[in-house]
Amino acid sequence: MNRSRKQISLRTLCGCCRPGSSPEPEISRTKRRKRQKKPDVVFELLLLGADGSGKSTFIRQMQIIHGQGFNDCERAELIPDIHKNIVDAMEVLLEQMKDTKLNIPLEDPAKHRDMEMFANKEQPMDVRLGSVSRLWSDQGVQDCFRRRGEYSTTHPLNVSTQYFLNAIADRINEAGYLPITEDIIRVRRNTIGVIQYEFVLTDIQFKIIDVGGEREERVRWIDFLAAKITCVIFLGAIDEYDTKFIAEDGEEKNRLKESIELFKKIQNFQWLAHTTFILFLNKTDVFREKLQTSDMVNHFNDYKGFRKEYASNLAFVKKKFHEESTPRRPRMIYTHETCATDTAGMKFVFEAVRDTILQLNLRQYNLV
Repeated sequence: MNRSRKQISLRTLCGCCRPGSSPEPEISRTKRRKRQKKPDVVFELLLLGADGSGKSTFIRQMQIIHGQGFNDCERAELIPDIHKNIVDAMEVLLEQMKDTKLNIPLEDPAKHRDMEMFANKEQPMDVRLGSVSRLWSDQGVQDCFRRRGEYSTTHPLNVSTQYFLNAIADRINEAGYLPITEDIIRVRRNTIGVIQYEFVLTDIQFKIIDVGGEREERVRWIDFLAAKITCVIFLGAIDEYDTKFIAEDGEEKNRLKESIELFKKIQNFQWLAHTTFILFLNKTDVFREKLQTSDMVNHFNDYKGFRKEYASNLAFVKKKFHEESTPRRPRMIYTHETCATDTAGMKFVFEAVRDTILQLNLRQYNLV
């Protein structure tokens, strides 16, 4: 991939398709007709966050809500990623079922054949997916999934694991499968390089720049931090409060703590001294669910609130993000609780973000 600062549009990532090759919702065609006049005001929003925070999902939501959706070629492009999400999830489940881990046997011994077929990477993908579907119906695999809280710290499953595995037999493994909108929102796909998506909302053009969240990708952030950015939208996956990873130095670290440290570090960049910061506490749905089986205090020993109470735990995480890392002039941070896979919720949140940006830039852009 080209490592220059060239910004890549989502629409250009699939050059094999002509615009309009797939039927689009009426709202998309209506919005396209309204874009004949180029807006005078352009807001550039830099989307940042650690790997897996939901940045790509947010971009897709904006394309669905305010753009032209996805054509057939763009949908087809995501099929290998959906397959990978499914395969990765089943690998985790089967690994955790071993007698050295949770020691959960298959209810149907005949399905050991499916385990062998799935493990054989020389098999065609449709054969492996068929094996996954049959294994997923086994009570032993279901028990392992229900006990995912016991291994989520070191081997977390994709939050959409159940969604995709339930859809294999009816849709995903059918001939001619094309991902539906919900599939597009839920698929996990790493961002490599830089993606820019543009859309117009109430006569104002928004440019959202998504820079990869992988640790090796973060060195590229500095180029965009030095540019003229209207605001930074930072996504923190708060469901990762009990999840760990192995750092480059071999040390085991907490993912949410890393995200908090990253957020504080970005605020101290001199180029962002006067930049608006908008914080998305993302994946609130998974956060709420995990609190029932995984205590915050086991991972943040300074937590003093009620163990399973959502509001108390959320307030604690929010406070962590807002704490100043160094003494300096307090910065206003506009915080939203989000579930990036919820289209209606994200539409409402971005309207609030838009209003915040407009209010902060009224005089500069003669919007009063």
